Amino acid sequence: MRIELMVNKNNVPQDTFCQVEREFSRRMAISWPDALVRVRLGGANELSVLGGLKEDKQQVELALEAMFDEADDWLEQPSYDM
Repeated sequence: MRIELMVNKNNVPQDTFCQVEREFSRRMAISWPDALVRVRLGGANELSVLGGLKEDKQQVELALEAMFDEADDWLEQPSYDM
């Protein structure tokens, strides 16, 4: 199975993108350890799941939604100490 997440490059700073990439890959590896997971920057937000069952795509969508719902737990905010 192949799971690809495209993140809109205009809405995400590079450091945040790296965190999203790491967290998404980690979460996908838990349920689909043999899946090829790719996270990339693009012109829009898009998710594609190839080679899996219909239920797999639904589960990936739910996992992605949960990931962003829980962003306060894993997304490190930049500090602006002056």
